[in-house]
Amino acid sequence: MSTPVKTWPIPSRRPMRAGEEPKLAGIYDCPSCKARFRAAVATEVRREDTANIKNMVERIKGIKGELMQTLKILHERIKTLETERANLMIEIDKLRKVAESRATALESEVSMLKEEVQSLRELLGYSKESED
Repeated sequence: MSTPVKTWPIPSRRPMRAGEEPKLAGIYDCPSCKARFRAAVATEVRREDTANIKNMVERIKGIKGELMQTLKILHERIKTLETERANLMIEIDKLRKVAESRATALESEVSMLKEEVQSLRELLGYSKESED
Protein backbone atom coordinates (compact mmCIF):
# COMPACT_ATOMS: atom_id res chain seq x y z
CA MET A 1 0.00 0.00 0.00
CA SER A 2 1.22 3.53 -0.65
CA THR A 3 1.56 6.45 1.73
CA PRO A 4 -1.75 8.14 2.67
CA VAL A 5 -2.43 11.65 1.40
CA LYS A 6 -4.16 12.61 4.63
CA THR A 7 -4.59 10.87 8.03
CA TRP A 8 -6.75 11.39 11.11
CA PRO A 9 -7.41 9.48 14.35
CA ILE A 10 -10.33 7.07 14.44
CA PRO A 11 -12.58 7.88 17.41
CA SER A 12 -12.70 5.15 20.05
CA ARG A 13 -15.44 4.34 22.55
CA ARG A 14 -12.98 3.28 25.24
CA PRO A 15 -10.28 5.44 26.84
CA MET A 16 -6.77 4.94 25.53
CA ARG A 17 -4.26 3.09 27.69
CA ALA A 18 -0.88 4.47 28.61
CA GLY A 19 1.58 4.13 25.74
CA GLU A 20 -1.16 3.21 23.27
CA GLU A 21 -1.20 5.07 19.99
CA PRO A 22 -4.53 6.09 18.39
CA LYS A 23 -5.70 4.13 15.36
CA LEU A 24 -5.55 6.15 12.17
CA ALA A 25 -7.60 6.34 9.00
CA GLY A 26 -6.28 7.84 5.81
CA ILE A 27 -7.08 8.86 2.25
CA TYR A 28 -5.09 6.99 -0.40
CA ASP A 29 -4.65 7.53 -4.13
CA CYS A 30 -4.89 4.43 -6.30
CA PRO A 31 -1.66 4.27 -8.34
CA SER A 32 -3.35 2.74 -11.39
CA CYS A 33 -6.71 4.58 -11.67
CA LYS A 34 -5.88 7.62 -9.53
CA ALA A 35 -9.14 7.21 -7.58
CA ARG A 36 -9.18 8.21 -3.93
CA PHE A 37 -10.36 5.89 -1.20
CA ARG A 38 -10.39 5.68 2.59
CA ALA A 39 -8.71 2.91 4.53
CA ALA A 40 -7.21 2.23 7.94
CA VAL A 41 -3.56 3.12 8.20
CA ALA A 42 -1.54 0.01 8.91
CA THR A 43 0.59 0.27 12.03
CA GLU A 44 3.73 -1.73 12.51
CA VAL A 45 4.23 -3.81 15.60
CA ARG A 46 7.76 -3.15 16.64
CA ARG A 47 9.81 -6.09 17.87
CA GLU A 48 11.07 -4.09 20.82
CA ASP A 49 7.47 -3.51 21.97
CA THR A 50 6.80 -7.26 21.79
CA ALA A 51 10.05 -7.98 23.61
CA ASN A 52 9.18 -5.39 26.25
CA ILE A 53 5.78 -6.98 26.79
CA LYS A 54 7.37 -10.43 27.10
CA ASN A 55 9.91 -9.04 29.55
CA MET A 56 7.15 -7.38 31.54
CA VAL A 57 5.16 -10.64 31.65
CA GLU A 58 8.24 -12.49 32.90
CA ARG A 59 8.91 -9.81 35.51
CA ILE A 60 5.28 -9.97 36.66
CA LYS A 61 5.51 -13.75 36.96
CA GLY A 62 8.71 -13.38 38.98
CA ILE A 63 7.15 -10.79 41.26
CA LYS A 64 4.09 -13.00 41.73
CA GLY A 65 6.33 -15.93 42.70
CA GLU A 66 8.24 -13.76 45.17
CA LEU A 67 4.98 -12.50 46.68
CA MET A 68 3.65 -16.04 47.05
CA GLN A 69 6.91 -17.10 48.75
CA THR A 70 6.75 -14.08 51.08
CA LEU A 71 3.11 -14.87 51.90
CA LYS A 72 4.03 -18.47 52.71
CA ILE A 73 6.91 -17.37 54.96
CA LEU A 74 4.69 -14.84 56.76
CA HIS A 75 1.98 -17.46 57.25
CA GLU A 76 4.53 -19.83 58.81
CA ARG A 77 5.87 -17.05 61.06
CA ILE A 78 2.35 -16.21 62.21
CA LYS A 79 1.68 -19.86 63.08
CA THR A 80 4.99 -20.05 65.00
CA LEU A 81 4.22 -16.85 66.90
CA GLU A 82 0.70 -18.02 67.74
CA THR A 83 2.10 -21.30 69.12
CA GLU A 84 4.73 -19.42 71.14
CA ARG A 85 2.04 -17.05 72.46
CA ALA A 86 -0.14 -19.99 73.56
CA ASN A 87 2.85 -21.60 75.33
CA LEU A 88 3.68 -18.34 77.08
CA MET A 89 0.07 -17.91 78.21
CA ILE A 90 0.18 -21.44 79.72
CA GLU A 91 3.47 -20.64 81.46
CA ILE A 92 2.09 -17.35 82.80
CA ASP A 93 -0.96 -19.19 84.16
CA LYS A 94 1.27 -21.75 85.90
CA LEU A 95 3.45 -19.01 87.39
CA ARG A 96 0.36 -17.13 88.57
CA LYS A 97 -0.89 -20.27 90.36
CA VAL A 98 2.52 -20.79 92.01
CA ALA A 99 2.58 -17.13 93.12
CA GLU A 100 -0.96 -17.39 94.51
CA SER A 101 -0.10 -20.55 96.44
CA ARG A 102 3.04 -18.90 97.88
CA ALA A 103 1.02 -15.83 98.85
CA THR A 104 -1.56 -18.05 100.56
CA ALA A 105 1.21 -19.94 102.38
CA LEU A 106 2.79 -16.67 103.54
CA GLU A 107 -0.57 -15.34 104.70
CA SER A 108 -1.09 -18.54 106.67
CA GLU A 109 2.42 -18.31 108.16
CA VAL A 110 1.94 -14.66 109.12
CA SER A 111 -1.39 -15.51 110.74
CA MET A 112 0.25 -18.33 112.74
CA LEU A 113 3.09 -16.01 113.83
CA LYS A 114 0.58 -13.40 114.98
CA GLU A 115 -1.24 -16.05 116.99
CA GLU A 116 2.09 -17.21 118.48
CA VAL A 117 3.01 -13.64 119.43
CA GLN A 118 -0.40 -13.21 121.07
CA SER A 119 -0.11 -16.46 123.01
CA LEU A 120 3.43 -15.55 124.18
CA ARG A 121 2.18 -12.17 125.39
CA GLU A 122 -0.59 -13.84 127.30
CA LEU A 123 1.84 -16.39 128.74
CA LEU A 124 4.27 -13.68 129.85
CA GLY A 125 1.50 -11.42 131.11
CA TYR A 126 2.07 -8.53 128.72
CA SER A 127 -0.85 -6.39 127.85
CA LYS A 128 -1.21 -3.96 124.99
CA GLU A 129 -1.17 -0.95 127.35
CA SER A 130 2.24 -1.85 128.85
CA GLU A 131 3.88 -1.96 125.36
CA ASP A 132 2.80 1.61 124.53
